[in-house]
Amino acid sequence: MFLKKTANIWMPIVILIVLVGATFLNLELSERYGFEEGFITRYAAAKNWMKTGVSPYSEESHALALELAGDENALAGNLDQGRFLDPVTYVLFYIPLSFLPYSIAKAIWMTIIEVAIVLSAWLAMKIVALKLSIPETILISIGLLFFYPNLKMILSASVLPLYFFFIIWAIWLAMNKQGRMAGVLFFLAFAMVPISLFIAIFFMIWLGARRDNSLTTIFFVGIGFLILIGLILFPNWLAEWFTAYVLVYPKFTWLDSPIMRISEWFPGAMRQLAIGLNIATVVYLFVEWYGLPSGEQRGLQWKLSLTLVLLYFLNPLKPVSYQILLFIPLFAIYKYLNEKWRVGGRIVTWLSFLSIGIIYWIKGTAQETFVSGGADLIILLLPMISFLGLQYFRWWALKSSSALIESTNGGYYG
Repeated sequence: MFLKKTANIWMPIVILIVLVGATFLNLELSERYGFEEGFITRYAAAKNWMKTGVSPYSEESHALALELAGDENALAGNLDQGRFLDPVTYVLFYIPLSFLPYSIAKAIWMTIIEVAIVLSAWLAMKIVALKLSIPETILISIGLLFFYPNLKMILSASVLPLYFFFIIWAIWLAMNKQGRMAGVLFFLAFAMVPISLFIAIFFMIWLGARRDNSLTTIFFVGIGFLILIGLILFPNWLAEWFTAYVLVYPKFTWLDSPIMRISEWFPGAMRQLAIGLNIATVVYLFVEWYGLPSGEQRGLQWKLSLTLVLLYFLNPLKPVSYQILLFIPLFAIYKYLNEKWRVGGRIVTWLSFLSIGIIYWIKGTAQETFVSGGADLIILLLPMISFLGLQYFRWWALKSSSALIESTNGGYYG
């Protein structure tokens, strides 16, 4: 009773201690291990701009990033090669940390993305109303920190987990019909995670059918605002951004979608198969969106889960990193398992969760280092499990009256 009454005092203190401890641990990890880094180019671009006013896309910023990488026993990211490739407005996000020494700034950033991953896991369970005990919820949320693709992003100080969190948070808000705030988070994530545009459109359709166009308005106004701010700060940033991309990627060698990985299994018809699978996936996506405006609760949740899986298959950018979004469909499958078989479903849930984690860990750590690419198994295992599981539970999720009663009694949003 005393702990409940004083929770507003001791809880913030405990959280602060945990965050400080995590930052010190991250400082030690970053000094001990050197990997390709996603944060170093953003830090260098922000620091150089604040000190000299030079464009983030300049050769000076590029040279500073490479110099920092050498001093910190790190590697510039394989995808950016030490060049700032984000829309220029995003450099503003890294200015506060640019005043700190790089090692401390990186450790703090690693803590931020760890918090983002834990909160993403918690929100993903809320989105699909997966009913677990508090200890189970905590274990799964923290366990996602050690899921190989997520651990890789932490150790490489990737910037993506924060934007994935924005997307998952936006999904939660949109499902609760808070379109304005969802629109803000979607437009903040759009340039860094382009497939978020299709997720935003998914909810624009659903909310628009309910005479709520706030998400649509805020999303497009927000994108225009970011472009305008960028043009005010750097009038030539669009040309410089394009030039930086051409320098790093003179050809389309960065394209590496999961569908392309599947088509590589058949080298004789690889190109034709890749085109055919992409077209079939897009058509299937739009077919499943048919009837979305009238969808409620369980139907919305199932179609959202399938949409995330199909977008993952189509996504050509760093597919392994995007798997954090696939925990929404995976948790939806666990929800259906627990609804149909209370005891057996709970056992299968934990066995599959642990098995997936172990497989990814073994396969991931078998590589020489945390490189940008990934084996086919790492890229395809979780999405295939999610896709097949959603198809297996399709009738249960969309048509079963007993499942609807079960969900209604338990509360859809958990």
